[in-house]
Amino acid sequence: MKIKMIWLVAVLAGCASTTGVISTGSNQYMVSREDNGPTASLGQLKAATMKDAGAHCAGQGKTMQILRETDTPRSLGQFPQTTLHFTCI
Repeated sequence: MKIKMIWLVAVLAGCASTTGVISTGSNQYMVSREDNGPTASLGQLKAATMKDAGAHCAGQGKTMQILRETDTPRSLGQFPQTTLHFTCI
């Protein structure tokens, strides 16, 4: 029974991955997320990237400003993913 529960948790958790916040230039950053779990949603991924970016800028005493976003919705053979480019002002 314990093995089945561990397996269920692993399946439901999926395989989410993130780059974390990466510097792409002078005061410019990028964060990207993908989730190939069965319950993954683009909205949740976007919210998480916005939260990461906001926290990064808040740590500098600044606010986040979006430069551009790139989203890939779930489709046959494609997992949802989002990339956010931002600056801190």
